[in-house]
Amino acid sequence: MDSSDNGMSRRTAIQSALGVAGAGLMGAAHPSYSAALDDMRVEGKVKITKLETFLVKPRWLFLKVHTDAGVVGLGEPLLEGRALTVQTAIKEIEPYLIGKDPRQVVHHWQAIYRHAFYRGGPILTSALSGIDQALWDIKGKLLKVPVYELLGGPTRDRVRIYGRASTADEMK
Repeated sequence: MDSSDNGMSRRTAIQSALGVAGAGLMGAAHPSYSAALDDMRVEGKVKITKLETFLVKPRWLFLKVHTDAGVVGLGEPLLEGRALTVQTAIKEIEPYLIGKDPRQVVHHWQAIYRHAFYRGGPILTSALSGIDQALWDIKGKLLKVPVYELLGGPTRDRVRIYGRASTADEMK
């Protein structure tokens, strides 16, 4: 069929069909996805306003990413023994993130990782790890779903526990 017959190109038809199918699958996968996506469309733009770090002695570092929507995300950007260095790396990354949409998690990860002259390394990847956790936290809160759902859902319904117990009663 020629695209001039109906005024729609093959590419447009395929994209439309995939878009409808994808939206249907998201709604079927989790009942709150459709409503949550509608809520996000209503909210419009969300922007990152501030990155705040908390050094907890002796060696922990926590990150709080603030948005103009009042939603905050938490992460733990830590490299053992280098908390102050990772804290500085986050401060260097902060100007890039301010004003950006926190829901574009993978885009920001790629931009931060690839923008660095020296890619990777334990300092950058530790800072990036905490930022990534906080952005996923924000996205989950905005969509009103747990982060594990955003990352593919649960993989098991039980976990085997190992421990030392002298009697069977202590295992209960």
